[in-house]
Amino acid sequence: MSLKTIIIRWHGPHSLEQIKTSDRWNGLYMLAGRRKYQREEQMQYCGITEGYFCDRLNSRHHKMKQIKHELSIWLGEVAYPTKFNRSHLELAEQCIIYFWQLKLNERKIIKPPQSVCVVSHWFTRSGNTRLNRLAIYKDLPDVLSWDEKRWRTGNLYVWGE
Repeated sequence: MSLKTIIIRWHGPHSLEQIKTSDRWNGLYMLAGRRKYQREEQMQYCGITEGYFCDRLNSRHHKMKQIKHELSIWLGEVAYPTKFNRSHLELAEQCIIYFWQLKLNERKIIKPPQSVCVVSHWFTRSGNTRLNRLAIYKDLPDVLSWDEKRWRTGNLYVWGE
């Protein structure tokens, strides 16, 4: 069993308008907000793109229409490995979806991922390190490690700037 490690630098939250002018590309994204029957904002969907986020996350995105209120978008850049391919993106996406059971990813919440360790580092839109966890991603640990039998999780603490 080979355990792959993937480190993601999450930037956000962004509005749809801010994404339209983004030059970021090739990574993961998460859509947050409320669907019509929900009272609290929550993560709804995780996806990947090998192109520009602005092209993938246009107003015609197939899942975005279901998020009726308070849409916010998180963009994830792969920081490690420095040379990655689509299989790394898919593995990180599957890990996050399966652990978090994101309902708009209905097909991917069924099957667990292969062995993987996904580490999330959180940043503001402008790239500053987030010192405190936002409520929207508080239920997603910074470290998700899956050995195909058990989860190992934890949160990272940011020390100094």
